[in-house]
Amino acid sequence: MKNIYTLFSILLCLILLISCTKPIKDEHNVFLGSWGSEKFSIEIWKDGFGKIKRVRRYDNETRVIIKGKSIKFKTPGFSKKFRVDSKPYVDNDGITVMILDGKKFYKH
Repeated sequence: MKNIYTLFSILLCLILLISCTKPIKDEHNVFLGSWGSEKFSIEIWKDGFGKIKRVRRYDNETRVIIKGKSIKFKTPGFSKKFRVDSKPYVDNDGITVMILDGKKFYKH
């Protein structure tokens, strides 16, 4: 019986998570795709979801919220917020770069 309640709770959380997720606004399409830095690997998908991985620490699929000058990866029990210091731009070597929390993230 306890397993049924646990399963029901997990399904309810997933339904709530999916129903609350909004797609990424067109004005934020420049952030879509796969990005990497020395410590992080992130993916931002158009449907409002994404993935964040920190080397030797965690690997989570999450909601992605882009608002103002921040990008937030969030699920129940996990949250990571980045300050956007520089929107994506193409550097002198032709590589697309953005700066989050003072660190360079390179587009893959």
